[in-house]
Amino acid sequence: MTKGLVYKLILLFAAFICCLYVLQWFFDYGLKHNLNIKSSYIASHKVNADLLVLGPCEPLWMVSPEILTKKTNLSCYNLANSHSNFADNYLHLHLYLKNNTAPKYLLLFVTPESFDLNYNTFYSYRFASFLKDTVVENTIKICDANYYSWRNYPFMKYAYYSHQTLFSAIQGWKHYFTKKVLPYYPDGFEPPAKIVWDNHYDNLKKKYPKGYYFTLDTSRENYLYKILWLCKEKNIKAILYESPILNETRINQPNREDFLSLINNIAKNAEVPFISFQNLSLAESRKNFISPMVTKLQGSYLFSDTLGGYLNSIIKQ
Repeated sequence: MTKGLVYKLILLFAAFICCLYVLQWFFDYGLKHNLNIKSSYIASHKVNADLLVLGPCEPLWMVSPEILTKKTNLSCYNLANSHSNFADNYLHLHLYLKNNTAPKYLLLFVTPESFDLNYNTFYSYRFASFLKDTVVENTIKICDANYYSWRNYPFMKYAYYSHQTLFSAIQGWKHYFTKKVLPYYPDGFEPPAKIVWDNHYDNLKKKYPKGYYFTLDTSRENYLYKILWLCKEKNIKAILYESPILNETRINQPNREDFLSLINNIAKNAEVPFISFQNLSLAESRKNFISPMVTKLQGSYLFSDTLGGYLNSIIKQ
């Protein structure tokens, strides 16, 4: 191999690395300007809500800040994200508090499924543009070690989950050039669009004819405590709740009550209230649900109204 060829190969390699860094910048900038990504929105905009809603799909699709505000006179923002676990919730709360004043109240969804690895997960790509934050980096190191090991290679923090980040980065650039001010869902609530029963529960019964036994993952429990301790540190009154699930599904969950006892003990240890809304009439029929744990739009409005009434009683105390 001649010196000239070696020199050309070195130049090509250097150009390739430069391209990767340019791509990384393109993704960094685009994702941070995508207002539809909640972590990006709360990190760049002042929300400063009195009441913050946190959790996975259930609060995302079932808790309307507009209704809660009408019932409580508190400004409200729904910070829930689909299929998110407590570690994900913890980082979203951390990022929110870095750029916003602490809310007076935090409403956190907790249910037996929250502690089981078969339900919800941690999405590292949601926090790729925040890896310089020590709390974010340490959490990713614990929750997604494989991704963490590639994070410092050029562009790999995005290439690792490229199918999840490319469209969002392009959309962020669109928001930047069009000077978009608000996200598609300004208060964070996403009305459930699906209106038919998804048959998930029937499939689950076939797979587990003797019932599904929840399994405790201690890391889930640890991150729930991290959220509650962060609330204490910031003088935020945390309120744990469980929205109604379809009554018939509880029969197929033999140790559900054991996990509800666990949640009650955690709430007692952290000195926060926990309320389970399992006696509502809407929980009696599949007609009110799109899945065992998510109601149709009208059910979400009804539940938000009930939840707002409960919050009012907490506030008055």
